[in-house]
Amino acid sequence: MANISEPPRQSAAKASRFGGWLWRSGEFARQLMRRFTFARALASRSFRLLWLGQTISNLGNNVFSLALAWQVLLMTHSATAMGLILMARLVPNLAFVLIGGVAADRLPRRSIVLWSDGLRGLVLLSVTVLGVAGLLQLWLLVVESLIFGIVEGFFNPALMSLPPELVAKEELPSANALTALSLNLAGLVGPVLGALLIALAGPFSAFALDAVSFFISMLLLLPVPIVERHRRSQQEQLGSSALALREDAEGEEENLVRGRLWGLRSGLQKVLQDLGEGLVYVRCSRWIWVTLLSATVGNVCFIATLAVSMPKLVQVVYGQGAGFLGLLETAEAIGSLLSILLLGVVLRLGRRGLLAYLFLMLSAAGVLAFGLIPAALALWLAPLASILVGFGLTFFNTVYFTILQEQVPGDKLGRVISLDTIGSLGLAPLGQVLGGILTDRVGAATVFLLFGALALGNCLYPLLVREVRETF
Repeated sequence: MANISEPPRQSAAKASRFGGWLWRSGEFARQLMRRFTFARALASRSFRLLWLGQTISNLGNNVFSLALAWQVLLMTHSATAMGLILMARLVPNLAFVLIGGVAADRLPRRSIVLWSDGLRGLVLLSVTVLGVAGLLQLWLLVVESLIFGIVEGFFNPALMSLPPELVAKEELPSANALTALSLNLAGLVGPVLGALLIALAGPFSAFALDAVSFFISMLLLLPVPIVERHRRSQQEQLGSSALALREDAEGEEENLVRGRLWGLRSGLQKVLQDLGEGLVYVRCSRWIWVTLLSATVGNVCFIATLAVSMPKLVQVVYGQGAGFLGLLETAEAIGSLLSILLLGVVLRLGRRGLLAYLFLMLSAAGVLAFGLIPAALALWLAPLASILVGFGLTFFNTVYFTILQEQVPGDKLGRVISLDTIGSLGLAPLGQVLGGILTDRVGAATVFLLFGALALGNCLYPLLVREVRETF
């Protein structure tokens, strides 16, 4: 995989176009690396800029998520409306992620990430202006979600394929641990900041903050060099047949149209061919499709319980309120942060994938435990179960994506990641539906017992596959 070598250190005045503060951030990063092994990827200036920008953007996204839910509630007083907006974001994301994977393998990934941030910032800024002017309607929020879903179909494969271009292969474990750290810190701070902004200035102040966070992320990416992966140019890909037709044809205007149509057809065929190459690679890599199949089942289990049934478990079974639900979410984030501290050491060891599956089994056991904890002990035991869940899920995901980035060739990584997204989230709506129906029919505790047991058994199957054991 292509890597960008870091330029020699310069004086504080020349180290960055952003000025001395960025140079000082580099010194801070070097001090941090000496104390925490998981921070070694911050030695790369390019990755440091990407990580800082995405951390700010992730914080804004968490602020926006809370503000969006509150604004929809104020506008409609309907949970169904919020479900519609979430679905409007998920469906186009899944629909475009395969094309996004092809784009990530054929276009500069840094550019895709940069323009995705800029476009989302513009859309959100427009929504903010409409909201402040009193012109915002529900259908406009649906349109915003549709645009975000489409853009994220391109953004996510490009972002997840970018670290191998910015850091050395041996620093990929650190890069992925830092990415997980960014997401979890934003998950801890974002909702608190969002609630504060809503209370002080209303939901649209949070919208504006997220828009600004996208623009900051975009600006931080500007100094990051573009990596060329020796692809054919877009003109060669789409227009070679058209040019040949125009040269040989007697009727210039007629054959120009024919050439453009042929070029479009050739381009579509190339996209389908690229998708087919990604599918063939995944199909021939047994460790990937077995892990992907396991992740599909696992996500149904975790979504049905943690995302759907958990509020009713807290309210009906444990007899607690929204504050306790927030405590469980915080405990899960703490578990994720604890796993990141361990990842800095473990990701450099052998058989790390086997350890990841063992920790994933701990997460499944935590889900199962929620259904067994009596109300009298819930205040103490339920947060411990949440810590197990957060620890195992973050550990497994970070190890998996590190191995994926190490094993998959760079020119196929975007497509493989997009296929992984389709496989992992394709059945997410099934988990939402099953979780809701079963919770109402048999009770939240039973749902946790059923899906917890299924998740636990689901972790065992990949360990029986030789290719999984050897690759991990």
